[in-house]
Amino acid sequence: MKGTRAQRQGMAASDATAISPDGEHGAEGSLRSRKKARRREEIRDHARRLFGERGVDATTMAEIAEAAGVSPPTVFNYFGNKDGILIAIIAEGAQKARETSNVLEPRTDVTFLETVMTVFTDISVETMNIASKRIWRYANAAAMRHPTTGLAMSFRQVDDALLDLITVILSRYDLTLHSGATGDPRAIAHLFYDVWTQTFHGFIRDAGMTVDAHCAELEARFAPLCDMIFSPGFLARPELVRSPNEQG
Repeated sequence: MKGTRAQRQGMAASDATAISPDGEHGAEGSLRSRKKARRREEIRDHARRLFGERGVDATTMAEIAEAAGVSPPTVFNYFGNKDGILIAIIAEGAQKARETSNVLEPRTDVTFLETVMTVFTDISVETMNIASKRIWRYANAAAMRHPTTGLAMSFRQVDDALLDLITVILSRYDLTLHSGATGDPRAIAHLFYDVWTQTFHGFIRDAGMTVDAHCAELEARFAPLCDMIFSPGFLARPELVRSPNEQG
C-alpha cells in the first residue's frame, strides 16, 4: 500500500533515524557509539600507562578500571582480559602509525645504507611510541610462550604489515647484487627485518639503552650486511627501477 505523500515522508523520516549500521538508533546511537569508542581508548591508554609503570603482571584489571573511572566489569566487557588490552595497544598503535606515516620517498643522493637506516630508525621510533620497553618485553615473552594466542597472532600481523611496507620501499630501487643480478625486494626485506628484530630485542631488554645507541648498533650490523649483498656501485649511488618508457 503506497499511502499518502505525508505518510510516505513520515515513513522515510522514520527509516532514516531507525537503525544505524552499528545497531543503534539514529543520532542517539551514533553519539553512544562515539562515547563507547572514547571510553575504550581511555581504558586502553590508562592500562598502557600502568603497564609501563608497574608491569603487566603487577597491574590488575581493578586498578585499570579505577584509573579510567569505570567499573571492573566494564574493562572486561571491552577487552576480555589483560592480553586483550595488550592486543589493542599493539595492533591499534601499529595501525595508527601506518595511517599517519609517509612511505619513504626513494632517494639517490645518499648512500643506500643511509636509506636503510632511515627506514629502520623510523620503525624503531614508532615502535617505542606504541608502548614502553617494559610492555614490549612482556608481550614478546608472552607471544613466544603461547604462539597460538590472539596476542601472538597480533604480533605476526604487525610483522607482516611492516614487511609489506619495507618491501614497497625496497622495490623502488634497482637492487643490484654483487653478481650483477637484481635482488628480490621481499627476500632482502626479510634479511634486514630479521637483523632489526634481533637488535630491537636487545634494545628493549636493556632498560638503560637509548634509541641513539640502538641505532648505532643497528648501523654496525647493517653496514657489513649491505657490503655482502649489494654491489659497491649501487651502495654508493643507488639507482631506482626504471619505468618501461624509460627502459625503451
